[in-house]
Amino acid sequence: MRSLLMTTLLLLGTVAPGAAQDHSAQSTQAAGSSQLFEHYEGVRRALSSDRVADVAPHARQLADSVESIGGVDAKKHADALLTSTTLDETRKHFGELSMILVPIFHNAKIPGATAFMCPMKKQPWMQKGDKAENPYYGKSMSTCSSPYSATGK
Repeated sequence: MRSLLMTTLLLLGTVAPGAAQDHSAQSTQAAGSSQLFEHYEGVRRALSSDRVADVAPHARQLADSVESIGGVDAKKHADALLTSTTLDETRKHFGELSMILVPIFHNAKIPGATAFMCPMKKQPWMQKGDKAENPYYGKSMSTCSSPYSATGK
């Protein structure tokens, strides 16, 4: 329906020729971001619960598809999540991955998701719901958070 509307507006000359393609690309990226977010959220939940063993299934899915949205560095950190064996190492790579993905997820306006910043680690994360569950400190400081700002201020 939306494509039909864009095509009609294009034919009527009320939309610039590239707008239909730009809109389509944005819709595809938003859909990809939402799917990727589900696996990111799985990793975040595992870290919030201090459970490295629960990271692997979600990290595998992230590693398989993150490069198209987050680039080569995102792929590198998603791959590292697969081989990390300690909470500290896993959290380090999750933090690096979050620096790349949280702005993308935030801009995609994923329904029901909230972005936070860990004031101590100075790293963002995004999660379902609005009650903070800090993945960087897990159960020891689960609610430690501040609001996320996409501008970094």
